[in-house]
Amino acid sequence: MTRHTLAWGAALALSCALMPAARAADSFPAQPIRIVVPYAPGGASDVLARLLASTPGPALGDRIIIENRAGGASVAGTNAVATAQPNGYTLGVVDSAFPINATLLGDKLPYDTRKDFRAVILVATSPIVLSVNKDVPAHSVAELVALAKAQPNRLNFSSAGNGTALHLAGERFNMATGAGLVHVPYRGGAPSVMAVVGGETQVNFSAPSTVLPHIQSGRLRALAVTGTHRLPSMPDVPTFAEAGVPEETGVISFGVIAPKGVPDAVIDKLAAGFEERLKTQALAQRIAELGFEAGGGGAADYASFLDKEIAASREIIQKAHITTAE
Repeated sequence: MTRHTLAWGAALALSCALMPAARAADSFPAQPIRIVVPYAPGGASDVLARLLASTPGPALGDRIIIENRAGGASVAGTNAVATAQPNGYTLGVVDSAFPINATLLGDKLPYDTRKDFRAVILVATSPIVLSVNKDVPAHSVAELVALAKAQPNRLNFSSAGNGTALHLAGERFNMATGAGLVHVPYRGGAPSVMAVVGGETQVNFSAPSTVLPHIQSGRLRALAVTGTHRLPSMPDVPTFAEAGVPEETGVISFGVIAPKGVPDAVIDKLAAGFEERLKTQALAQRIAELGFEAGGGGAADYASFLDKEIAASREIIQKAHITTAE
């Protein structure tokens, strides 16, 4: 057998191996797509997933099914995606817990956050608002830092829970300013906000949608928001960069992932199909009304975003010695 014959045979074998994947991508989707939400119904991840599924878009058809699989701080549902058939018909919606858990839970996870999944698309992000109780004598970030330093370990900040993106935002703030705010975790965003409204804590880091009603009523005072621009709903509140804390850049993120092994062509088709929906005026407007900013871009963009989020959260978790214990 000649060298040319061997080379031709290898090329033919590779071609034959790629043909089923190519044909699968061409006909995709040929059956309903299932999106696993690793939380109970009603939360932000669930709402965004259902909006994405119900928005018309010819590329992916109209057969997208949402399955809620709560448990283990989002790990149970996410693991169901990791172990699904890698054909593009089982996907997952993840939030900021996904990159954070890569370090916070580490070897306790039943999957590898980056090796066992493929990024599909960034669905939405939400800035984080720093607010204080109305009776706190601080009307700017600088005044809050000065007050905290004058009263060491006296000012507390509440968050949605230990190891959440909102907890990490507070720790990042401490690192950048030396404020020394003491963390008090609550079970969810709403209880953490009500704690500062009632004066149990003095400072809070939350999503705009959670705190806006209390800011509008005057019970809370917003001092800064993460992101590159001010929020239309809070035009008088500066960004952290404008307030002198450019290091405070964290956001709450939501995206779609798939199991490892899904062919590139299918991933590209999924990303394009979801972006088609995210670009519709109706969906973008609805996402904005909920206090989020619509995402988009390709799979490579979301993969890069996740890598940066994992690295950023790892740095904070390690420096602040954050554990799962509350």
